[in-house]
Amino acid sequence: MPVVKTRGAVDDLDSGEILQVVSTDSGSMSDLKGWADSTDGVAMLEQEEAEEDGDAVFRHFIQKE
Repeated sequence: MPVVKTRGAVDDLDSGEILQVVSTDSGSMSDLKGWADSTDGVAMLEQEEAEEDGDAVFRHFIQKE
């Protein structure tokens, strides 16, 4: 589901803007990276994993080119 929601959010961005996606789905790391790599006009700037309140949280920073 993160890819579907991200695709819609990126469509609403202006060129150069950065979207931060926060997910609790560990699969989002590979899913969003793969989507960004295969999508023209989108760049995955950074991905990070953190722990908040004992739960894993995955952050993705995606720029619309």
